Amino acid sequence: NVNIIKPLTCFEKLSFAEMVGPSPLVYFVSHFWGTPFSHFVEALRQHALTVSDSNWAGISYWVCFLSNNQWQVHEEVGNGKWQESSFYRALRSGFCRGTCMM
Repeated sequence: NVNIIKPLTCFEKLSFAEMVGPSPLVYFVSHFWGTPFSHFVEALRQHALTVSDSNWAGISYWVCFLSNNQWQVHEEVGNGKWQESSFYRALRSGFCRGTCMM
């Protein structure tokens, strides 16, 4: 976050997803912060290959550190109200097909 996401988003103060162009999620990702990033990316790629016939690169994943605005974390987690958190809203969006545990 401090080394990658915040420097990339510092001028606009947006989430990384907003910077690159958001799209409706297909899968919500729950992950362990202790996993090496390369393993995390490979696990997502393998999941996408497994659930898609041909357009695996077009599957949208909601990943907290990429989807949440790191400049407004308190607001993203709902200001103490879990029903207003971005996590809850993503899961209840109507677009989410499932959760990937990484």
